[in-house]
Amino acid sequence: MHSTFTQKVFLCMIAGFFAACLIQWGKVFVEGADDALNGNYKKDQTVLSDH
Repeated sequence: MHSTFTQKVFLCMIAGFFAACLIQWGKVFVEGADDALNGNYKKDQTVLSDH
């Protein structure tokens, strides 16, 4: 079965959507992991900079 042009466009739209979701999930995951690992360090730095 040969895909029509419209089917190919639709398939690329779906693939692009999932790629964007994966990239966004990666960004959120990295930010969350960074906060989990360095959360106390960042809080200590804000306390030190106030004094």
